[in-house]
Amino acid sequence: MTDRSAVTGPREEPAAFPLPPPTPILPSSTSRAVPNRWWFILTALLALWVAARLGAFDLRAQVPGANGGIVTVPNTFATVDHPFHATRAETLRRALAAGNPLRWIGNHQGGYPVEFYPLGVAWLDVGAWALLLGALPMAAAHKLVVIAIFLAPGLAYLLMARRDGWGLGVGLLGLAGHVAVPGAWWQGGYTELVEWGLVTNVAAAVALLFVLIGLVTYLEDGNRRAGAGAALAAGFAISTNPRSLVALAVLGAGVWLAAILAARRQQPSPFLLAARLATVGVVAAALAAPELISLVRFSDLYYFVHYSGYAAPRDYVRSVAQSLSLPVLSFALGGLVAAGSPMRPVTRAVAVTLSLYVASTLALSFGPGGGGVFEQLETTRLMPFQRLLSLYLAAVALHVVVDRIGSVIPRADGVGEVIQLAVAGLLLLLPMGKFAPGSPPSEVRAADRSLYAIETTGQAATADFTAAIRAADDLAPPGTAILVLGTAISWHQQLWAPTMAREGRPFFYDDWLWDWQTRHVGPFDYRQGHAYPPSRVGEALRTDYLERHGVGAVVVTEPANKRFAAAATNVRLVQRGLFDVYAVESPTPMVTFTGGSTSRVMVEDHRVEAEGTSTGGTAKVRRTWYPRWKATVNGRQVPVTQAEDGYMEVPVPTGAARLDLVYVVDGLDWLARILSVSGFAGAALLLARSGCSVPSSRDRRWLRVLRRRVQPS
Repeated sequence: MTDRSAVTGPREEPAAFPLPPPTPILPSSTSRAVPNRWWFILTALLALWVAARLGAFDLRAQVPGANGGIVTVPNTFATVDHPFHATRAETLRRALAAGNPLRWIGNHQGGYPVEFYPLGVAWLDVGAWALLLGALPMAAAHKLVVIAIFLAPGLAYLLMARRDGWGLGVGLLGLAGHVAVPGAWWQGGYTELVEWGLVTNVAAAVALLFVLIGLVTYLEDGNRRAGAGAALAAGFAISTNPRSLVALAVLGAGVWLAAILAARRQQPSPFLLAARLATVGVVAAALAAPELISLVRFSDLYYFVHYSGYAAPRDYVRSVAQSLSLPVLSFALGGLVAAGSPMRPVTRAVAVTLSLYVASTLALSFGPGGGGVFEQLETTRLMPFQRLLSLYLAAVALHVVVDRIGSVIPRADGVGEVIQLAVAGLLLLLPMGKFAPGSPPSEVRAADRSLYAIETTGQAATADFTAAIRAADDLAPPGTAILVLGTAISWHQQLWAPTMAREGRPFFYDDWLWDWQTRHVGPFDYRQGHAYPPSRVGEALRTDYLERHGVGAVVVTEPANKRFAAAATNVRLVQRGLFDVYAVESPTPMVTFTGGSTSRVMVEDHRVEAEGTSTGGTAKVRRTWYPRWKATVNGRQVPVTQAEDGYMEVPVPTGAARLDLVYVVDGLDWLARILSVSGFAGAALLLARSGCSVPSSRDRRWLRVLRRRVQPS
């Protein structure tokens, strides 16, 4: 055994990079059967295999077209939320191409402000599309982004293990556990991200892992480059899912407390740690200012349906076990022991943060004071970040156990790492070997399986739907909407429609996933979800519904819906197929003038223009009211009021009238933009001043030698 006293006495350390005390509580074996670079390669190969299994190299499909020929369609994830997110990305791309930053999405059920469902992941989709030089449709770019988000924890775990001096087998084990345990639809695994398509919730949770890495490094080492990275990742998390604010508050407290508990030599003072933490927090808040300021200003206008919740603490405990599996949960609890080492700052921060996060989730779920800012919070949706932290602790614990086993076996160098490889293989092969790719979900949905096949758009129903939407887009007069009833693929095929129509065409659906306000008029109860009950879909074909929402054409599928349409007397069949297309008789435009007529209507995301004549009174605008909408009539500014059905009304004079309705950028919006730019400037300033805090190559070599010397042979 190496004499530790030789390295634990006084030593002059480089001032720019203070080192932790060289006495880890849980050392790793010095014998390396698998060098770290090979662990990295093995993790990359696992990621490549998973990406291939999820279809990263199968992005187009040849399918029978609506007219009998063969057409090419995107082959992307088609289940639950994916159509909604990919369509938002395409809407963003079109807006940017037109020179407009997207702030109002007008093609979805009357329209909504982007801050209600922010565009973080949509920016990733557009970025991926741009990197591919537009060679793929946005739907395919979205598929690649989803796969990248699913695999990103593997990179985070590698960085965390490297920062703490663990073998990089921790990264492979963590990624293997993440891939192998699918979890439920709110738990951050394969089921939530890939099948359900809850991309924003999972993407924000993954970003928080990188916040943790950067924050630990900045607080403990003063590395400003890491601080800038933490601020950028935190700003992205907030701008992707504002629910991340809960996790960020807990994460900041956990990393700060873990740094105070480190008991290192030359440790920064608590006040310096707090100042560094505040720097990251201020920069992140500035970056996300457009989202935060809008949410604070208009929070009383938003409404969320609660789809899930914990009825009792035992439900939370069951959810934790389900999100990890009992074996992984057991190792995660064991990983808390490894947090006692002052040489493992990330592991210590993970353990403290996880403990605080569990306590916070329980308090928000079952404690008093559930109203106010947390009134609309679904605490089940906090689980993804908790799961990711737990997987890292489980990987660390398993790494320590098998490494210790290998260290006590005489003349068996590297046994621990061979065991780690075996465990990673078992994690993957046991659950995945029970089914074949392409199997229908009904045959493989079991708690111990992952990477099961899900429905994709690579089928004839996509081609038929595309043809039907384009026919309806040609059929509906300008300034009218298209109503889509029914789906042939998964739950929300309707939501692909805007990507297949002209820019600016409004759409309404019988199942639109969610809404942000309660006044939409239709055959449904907003407190029970956002879909028309199948038995009442026919009410959407009545004249009063079509007039109220300005519908000019209807696309219908599913036998019951087709029967409703065939029985309606105010629509005319134009095209038959898997999706039937109907023209509305005498359609009502999106803007009407009291007692007069409308001669022209132009509808875009941020602008509505209309011309016509009026007998005096009001003009009805069938776009959802919001405080930012400002109107002029014949060049004079007029007030915009909210109608009972949630749409807008504008006073107009007798005679000819020209209405211009614009979604404006007001003073507070400009302030938010200025703050966001200042946030990027702050991050750039941290990067520019990071040179003095980054350890030199000599410092890094000395740290590696020191850590090797204190590990037992």
